[in-house]
Amino acid sequence: ATSLWFPRPLASPLKPPHHTRLFAKTALHRFWKTNSIMLCGFLTALALLPVSTLSFRNPRTTSAPRIETFLRSIKQPLDLVLPYEDDAQKSREGVVHYRVLPGYFPKGMSYHFDGLATVMKVEFVNGSFLHVTSKIFESAAGKSFESCDFFGTGTGPTKPLVPHICFQNPGVNLLPVGEDNLWLTIDTASWGQMNPKTLETLPGKVDTKVQTLNAHPACDHDTNECFVQHPCDVSPLSRNICFSRLLEAESGSNGDLKLETFANAKLDKIVLLQHSHSPCITENFLVSKVDRFTFRNPLNNRSGLLKFAKQAMSNEWMVTSRPSATRKVGPAATRILRSNMSFVNNHFSNCFEDTENKRIVIDLVGVTDRYLDSYFLNELQNPAQWGTTFTPAQRCYVPLEGDEAEVSCEKLLDGKEGELFFDYPTFNPRWKSKSSSRYVYAIAGKPASKWFDSIIKIDSKTRSIAKTWSLKDTYVTEASFVPRPNHEAGEDDGWLVSVIYTEGSSSSQLLFLDAKTLETVSTHDLKEIIPFHAHGVSCLPTEGGKKKCFANP
Repeated sequence: ATSLWFPRPLASPLKPPHHTRLFAKTALHRFWKTNSIMLCGFLTALALLPVSTLSFRNPRTTSAPRIETFLRSIKQPLDLVLPYEDDAQKSREGVVHYRVLPGYFPKGMSYHFDGLATVMKVEFVNGSFLHVTSKIFESAAGKSFESCDFFGTGTGPTKPLVPHICFQNPGVNLLPVGEDNLWLTIDTASWGQMNPKTLETLPGKVDTKVQTLNAHPACDHDTNECFVQHPCDVSPLSRNICFSRLLEAESGSNGDLKLETFANAKLDKIVLLQHSHSPCITENFLVSKVDRFTFRNPLNNRSGLLKFAKQAMSNEWMVTSRPSATRKVGPAATRILRSNMSFVNNHFSNCFEDTENKRIVIDLVGVTDRYLDSYFLNELQNPAQWGTTFTPAQRCYVPLEGDEAEVSCEKLLDGKEGELFFDYPTFNPRWKSKSSSRYVYAIAGKPASKWFDSIIKIDSKTRSIAKTWSLKDTYVTEASFVPRPNHEAGEDDGWLVSVIYTEGSSSSQLLFLDAKTLETVSTHDLKEIIPFHAHGVSCLPTEGGKKKCFANP
């Protein structure tokens, strides 16, 4: 990320001084006190030295990852017609489901989520077949990776002497805006835009100078509003943080998005690349777990941003009222609160207001400062380190009143169920922010699992696992919830869609489950192995012929 605005190092190879660590520590302290931009420029230069002199980048190896869906490119764009026959086929007519993949891994790329962003589209057609297509997002790297200097989360700089930097690669989540715009999102501001009908890349961008946004904007499906939490300042080093509403820019701007800031707060100290992967929304409030990066010793075997920075575990939260909220509960002030435990928030599940107890209830998946490192090839070759990358799932209570009040967090599941590690929570989007919401779905793994190998249905009222789906030696991706188009359907009346892979097979399968029972509705061979990926979104037909699309989560 720093290579976008920081000076490049000298082109000629320089031999590091004998006492490199002492030199770095002294220089960091001096630069921090004087000029933050010079500090990060120094780190960028130091991070580049191994490219030309020290060879500290990830070692080349022929050993494969523990699961074949890691660091695996799609051989060619998908264009499949798959017949399906089940009792619910007519009710799914017109449903469209999208998933974003790290679809292509150029030679030498050894960080899984740096795979080049690709969108897969699954469309139910004529009540009798599925049409599955995919296209790469045509960023500069997607169009010509070999001609630019790619700098990603765990990759690069690939060609530090090439002046053309490729940084945009929004391969984490999807955000449908209306019926005609599908945005590819990531925690930086370098989002991308595609035509949801054709999957053609569009030129739209987010019109902002801030460096970080949210891969999961907090969206209200009833009011069609989406909000993002981000640093207020352009600098990557800041203590001022904001909430903004996402708006479509005026006509003639290539369909750009812009930010309308309405709330701000100040942290106790300056932090690096403040971000919030997954803020949440209730009827009256917006809540963000305030995460950030911290500098690390760059003399390591990492690459990309993670060579010189890693996520920091913290306990700060930002709470603010929605600009359109009719104030029914609590004060209108923006507050910075602290929780009783520190972690990095990976994903909020559903959240809602408990007015009787004057608090917001949030279930979440937390991770440690080692989580991002776990997607490097040398980590993927080893057994999954669940206990050092994930924290137990939490239920947190955010008080509606009091600037000094504490956010109280506790384990969500008890007993043996609490030993499960799960992530990528989904739920029926029509029950978003409702206190009556009961069910959450996730993918899970046991301590001995190689990777996520089951899909679970969590009863959030009893705080227990109600149903489980699994097959021997089969690994799963996010179980996205597709509501039944009928508005009168119950909370768990719909389908779950996941892309699964059975070890040793030659292709992945598209899996549909009944969300009530977690029984298999249908499976469809995708003819090749699909790389592990994060998220999906769905669009439903409406009576007017248009699509109603839901954000994730």
